[in-house]
Amino acid sequence: MPEAFRDDYPINPYRVDPIYARMTLPRDSNDNRFGLPSVQDLFGELSVTSQFKVTLYLGDTYPTAKSDSDINAWLVSCGVLGSNLFNGNNANLNSLRYEFMCNETSLPGSSFSMFEETGSRQGMVEKFPNRREFPEISMTFYVDAEYGIIRLFEEWLNFINPLYNQYGRATKGTSRGGVERFNDWEFFRFRYPNTYKRPLAVTKFERDTHMSPMKDVVRTPSMLTYYFVNAFPTQLTALPVTYEGSTITKTTVTFNYDRYVILNHQGTGSAEFKQPQPTNNSATLPDWAQSNSEPSLFATPSYSWGDTSDLLF
Repeated sequence: MPEAFRDDYPINPYRVDPIYARMTLPRDSNDNRFGLPSVQDLFGELSVTSQFKVTLYLGDTYPTAKSDSDINAWLVSCGVLGSNLFNGNNANLNSLRYEFMCNETSLPGSSFSMFEETGSRQGMVEKFPNRREFPEISMTFYVDAEYGIIRLFEEWLNFINPLYNQYGRATKGTSRGGVERFNDWEFFRFRYPNTYKRPLAVTKFERDTHMSPMKDVVRTPSMLTYYFVNAFPTQLTALPVTYEGSTITKTTVTFNYDRYVILNHQGTGSAEFKQPQPTNNSATLPDWAQSNSEPSLFATPSYSWGDTSDLLF
């Protein structure tokens, strides 16, 4: 906690913030300094690793696109998404089913590749960044008894690098897999990247979401989403099977991407959930949303390139 009462605040190079925390009731110092921070304030809400959600964004373009040019339509033609599997003709529900099967992933890091400048300053070696590097991200999924999660990523890889024969490449998949594709003279070619690259996201949240009996959210958590731009799978790891002991089958998929963006979801904490006020004056909100609304927390933020009016330097 900064010692704001000092004459040299905040440029004192010897300044040391308090290294103690109070364990009992709040108490202030007798010389107009701030009270000691509370242990509850410092460590009361720590993040846990077991609360996260993966979003694949699959099933959101079918049936507006053709299976030969869109990964979503291709997966539907293969029976991985859509009417051929479980949930009628709602492809988004199938995608959601696969997303909840992810049991392990990681929030990515980022680093700069550096170059050295030697001799420009006497006796010094200076380092400067010249490129930002984004590492690959891996996700481990439970395998369902219908092997849908395996087929999902196998068909995604097949779409990226389809097999050709004398008639060209197949324009759609089949629920039976790669039947009649056994000729030894068939070959592979890659598609253009804009057909198979997709957004991908990992959202980290905590256990602080509460619902009222009327199903109105009364507390929303703060969340952090890593949104990956132009992601696609690069590797489906080997899947070991053995008779020595039965365990839940898992498969790991490695994704590459161009870059990621961090999205901050501002939660209400202990405050009540409030809807933004409608722009139409004739529209009405329910009673629980009319008072003390907080549109800044839930309205879509606006941003324009080059606008620095809301930045602090």
